Amino acid sequence: MNLHLGASNKTTYSNNKWQNDDNASMNFSYQAAVNLIGQKALSGLELSDLFQNTVTLVAQILNVKYSRIWQILSDSNALQKVASIGDKALEIDFHEINITTIEQQQKWLENTQQILNCNTPDCQTEDLIISCPPDSVTGLSVLIQGASKPLGFLEVYATETRNFSPDDVHFLQSVTHILATAIERKRSEALVYTQSQVLEQVAFGVNLYEIFNNLCVLLEQQLPGAYCSILVVDQDKRRLRGGAAPTLPEEFAKGVDGLMIGECSGSCGTAAYRGDSVFVNDIANDPLWADFRDFALSHNIKACWSSPFVSQTGEVLGTFAISHKFPCHPTRHHLEILKTATHIASIATETYRAAMALQKANDELEIKVAERTSELSKALLDLQKAQAQLVHSEKMSGLGQMVAGVAHEINNPVSFIAGNLEYANQYIDDLLDLIAVYQDEYPELTPAVAAKIKSIDLEYLCNDLPKLVGSMKAGAERITDIVLGLRNFSRLDEAKIKSVDIHEGIDNTLMILNHQLALPNKIPDIQIIKEYGQLPKVSCYVNQLNQVFMNIINNAIYALKENMECWQSSTKIPTIQIKTSVVDNQRILISIKDNGSGIKPEVQEQIFNPFFTTKPVGQGTGLGLSISYQIVVEKHQGKLNCISALGEGTEFQIEIPMQMLSSHQ
Repeated sequence: MNLHLGASNKTTYSNNKWQNDDNASMNFSYQAAVNLIGQKALSGLELSDLFQNTVTLVAQILNVKYSRIWQILSDSNALQKVASIGDKALEIDFHEINITTIEQQQKWLENTQQILNCNTPDCQTEDLIISCPPDSVTGLSVLIQGASKPLGFLEVYATETRNFSPDDVHFLQSVTHILATAIERKRSEALVYTQSQVLEQVAFGVNLYEIFNNLCVLLEQQLPGAYCSILVVDQDKRRLRGGAAPTLPEEFAKGVDGLMIGECSGSCGTAAYRGDSVFVNDIANDPLWADFRDFALSHNIKACWSSPFVSQTGEVLGTFAISHKFPCHPTRHHLEILKTATHIASIATETYRAAMALQKANDELEIKVAERTSELSKALLDLQKAQAQLVHSEKMSGLGQMVAGVAHEINNPVSFIAGNLEYANQYIDDLLDLIAVYQDEYPELTPAVAAKIKSIDLEYLCNDLPKLVGSMKAGAERITDIVLGLRNFSRLDEAKIKSVDIHEGIDNTLMILNHQLALPNKIPDIQIIKEYGQLPKVSCYVNQLNQVFMNIINNAIYALKENMECWQSSTKIPTIQIKTSVVDNQRILISIKDNGSGIKPEVQEQIFNPFFTTKPVGQGTGLGLSISYQIVVEKHQGKLNCISALGEGTEFQIEIPMQMLSSHQ
């Protein structure tokens, strides 16, 4: 076949990516085919698609069975087949072919051999051996030449003897020129795309190590056959730690994690130490890798270029490295990628550090605010408790003073009455004796005297008057006992801490609350059942412990009064049971239990909290049990427990030591 550029001779071919939607056949001249490839290249088609469709079109135009495109890898030492048509096995076999001699490599790099005439069964040009399709007879290879270095080559194979014309060669050269332009433009666009993609992830706060990994992955797509990796300076600034190595051999990546920063520490350790790029083109012969040479070569790492990325203040933050499987020199494209990668890594690291510092500052601020809020809340609660305790103490003090005053005022007239009753009783006895003597001496009464004796019922009067005086005496004694109880309850004339009889304090409290034990509507009065054990005198804050008895017994009375319907509809009698006993010869236990309706579990959890109350507004402050808890637990180093179940009543257990510790005295 002999076709000339611009000639009317045309060949028909069909491909899904290149045909119209109606699948109509199209005829192409060389120039039309070149134009179409150029349009597709400019349209933004992916390189893999462009390569595959190019070999398809070329095979159709030249009327050959096979067409292939090989791309030179990043290290310029190996070829990778990126597209093929004709042999199905070859289409999926994207293997690599190593360029094995320096001489042949130089021919490629120096661009001295652009056209290769191939013979079968192998296409052999000196030491570069590429397997040809098994049934091919002749072939032609055209170099894909980039601006500074070869990028690959395009192959065609015919199954019959054929001499390719200058027009055929010119056509293939035009196609390879388009491919070279597309490859280099894609590289440039990919670098911009990589930068925008990674910086977008930085802006959205993606994890730093995920950003590093994405950066390496995107750059490796632009450097076929190369390994991209990142190491990060640790907090001690003495070692490099793994940052990202998506395709680097796993054992090699683990081995360099923890690499010391210093001279002759490989490419990365030395670059971090110097603060400048280090290019090791042949690890096998470079002194910087003396200590790590065998390790690198055992993992087929033979070249490594590393560049540090730094902060705005010049601090080395880490290194970005490009490694290869063959000794090689960096190109302008490699240098551009290193520059872009380190720039992006610097931005990402500093942004991440700034975000972490801000987050840490925010966290510390939140902790401080929370701590301060907690302190202020506690201070406010303590202030409220102190204020409530002060008010309550003032009330109790006022009550004690009033009780003491009332007791004192009552004590004087009662003492006067009680003292004079003895004399009055004696005088009455004397007068009654005198009346008896008169009756004996003058049995004959005058009518007036007899009438008077009858009107006053002298006999009944003489019998009842001593009883009346005795009742008055008993009443005076009762009043005296009450006054004594009131004085004992107030304890204003005694020290704050004193050894006392606990039973006396309970009895005095019951005496003061006695009037509240009566219930209306013919319901039996609240019964007090005492089961006192043998208790020694207990060292305690007498007045405050009396407050505890007052609060708990008063609450029990309130609970029983709230359960009126139960008492009206049953034969149960409202009861408060008070037990005392000694525990372990060191502590005393006081149990105050009612047979009311009990307390709900959710209420029971809060029962000792300040200001918590279940009573209606105006009937309770929520301080009684809270203050009682503080008196028992804090003042007396004791325990105050509430045991309750719905329908089974409530029991408060007060446990205090017999002798308080000296620190609390």
